[in-house]
Amino acid sequence: MAYLDCTPEDLTRVRFGLSPMGQVVGAIGVLGGHPVPPGMPIWKARVRDRYERLLAADPALRALVRLHRVTDYLPDFYCVPPDGVGVTFEDELLAVRRIPHERALADLRLSHRGRPLDTALDVPDVARRVAGTLEAVWHELVAPEWPRLRALLERDIVQRSGRLAVYGWADVFAGLGIEPVSRSGRILLGRPGGTPHRPGGVGLVLMPNAFGAASVYLDPPHAYGLAYPAHGVAALWERSPAADGLVALLGRGRATVLGALDSPASTSQLVAQLSMTLGGVGDHLAVLRRAGLVSRTRSGRSVLYSRTALGDALIA
Repeated sequence: MAYLDCTPEDLTRVRFGLSPMGQVVGAIGVLGGHPVPPGMPIWKARVRDRYERLLAADPALRALVRLHRVTDYLPDFYCVPPDGVGVTFEDELLAVRRIPHERALADLRLSHRGRPLDTALDVPDVARRVAGTLEAVWHELVAPEWPRLRALLERDIVQRSGRLAVYGWADVFAGLGIEPVSRSGRILLGRPGGTPHRPGGVGLVLMPNAFGAASVYLDPPHAYGLAYPAHGVAALWERSPAADGLVALLGRGRATVLGALDSPASTSQLVAQLSMTLGGVGDHLAVLRRAGLVSRTRSGRSVLYSRTALGDALIA
């Protein structure tokens, strides 16, 4: 298991990134038997038939599922830290297709830890073969839910970025369940005892994952990253209906919006999460704000809405 051996300077360059490809990799793990995050069984049941069809038709997908079940090191050539939050799946897919065959094959052999390479992956131009499989998983299983997933991931990033700006990296790592180890003026992240990697001044990318996988992403010497479970996944799939009394008081739309603000969110994030119109969500937020049930603050370019103490009391 790799870990990151950082200098204090590296941690001044902590930033957040959003990886659609990371969600595809996480989805393969969840569907293949990795621990399922709260709420995710609903998604898993929803895509089960489509997944089984893909699995039956694609030997490379079957090989990747088997690999994900047993390895503690996923191949780096398709687990690359994103350069910011605007990266698209197509950007990441193109990067995988361009990986030299020798590099991809070496990564796969390292992941197999001495076990024979699956015949579906022991092929010429294996990077393009794997890219085709990842593309199919994206289009069939992840892309239909991407607007909601992206809103969830953006919401997580905005919230944690605010804490990073105010409280620093130690607070952010604590919120991720990561305990940095200080040793001889350096900071170790991950599980010391495995293979160390030194960012060397390029910084560190933190990446929320809706599918619950925590892992180290490496693309030396260009980028280093830590994937972590995104906040609020259970609410994305298991949204409880608003209580009848609250609906009678506020109306169903406003009650639903108020109930969705367990953590701060922008209007567009609520639109994606709740499948409501932009105008409808905006109107509901305006009424709730005038009633003193929500407040708003600016975080960078985003305006975030939160429940007030009065709003929390109504939800309780």
